[in-house]
Amino acid sequence: MVLPPRRTQAERTATTRRRLLDATVAALVELGASGVTTTEVARRAGVSQGALFRHFPTKGALLAAAVEDLFPRMLEGARARVPTLPVDAEARAGAVIDLLWEEYERPELQAAVELYMAARTDRDLAAALGRVEHPHRQRVHALAAELVPELAGATNFAGLVDVVVDAVQGASMGRLHVLDPDAAAAGRAAMRATLTQLLIATPVPLTLGAPS
Repeated sequence: MVLPPRRTQAERTATTRRRLLDATVAALVELGASGVTTTEVARRAGVSQGALFRHFPTKGALLAAAVEDLFPRMLEGARARVPTLPVDAEARAGAVIDLLWEEYERPELQAAVELYMAARTDRDLAAALGRVEHPHRQRVHALAAELVPELAGATNFAGLVDVVVDAVQGASMGRLHVLDPDAAAAGRAAMRATLTQLLIATPVPLTLGAPS
């Protein structure tokens, strides 16, 4: 009988880390930010708490690592849809708003947003998430330039992207989304129209060539 090759320490470490990150996201989705404990994550991952803390020294570090792992994967999913977007500027802007809204309705991303709200009163979590936020925003800005390339040269393009993202994030997490679906749908339509107009009305400076 041929035995399977033994895994290296690096492979075992990567496997354990992957299980912990996946278990953390699953626990966040099911239990919410306030319900996640290191005991629960370790149980779901099938490891001891000691093993968990060897990979992540604090609960805040674990939660931030789960978000740091989740964000790029979600951005890549959105990037894969770039070729399907309309060419017409107004139709494309509306489709981008819809795409963004769909992403924020995903349970995993809503759970991640809950962590940011929890960080208001958790200094350890706030510090850990702070190290994730800047590179994540940079990746969001890069993706936005692919989604609406005609606006990438706009003055303060990054600020425009932040306004749109934050608006959709806040609206998608609002209480009407849960308590009054009809009002939420109407609010979504109104915001889509407003943000679409914001995008298509954004002036883009002309780039003048050198005089001949």
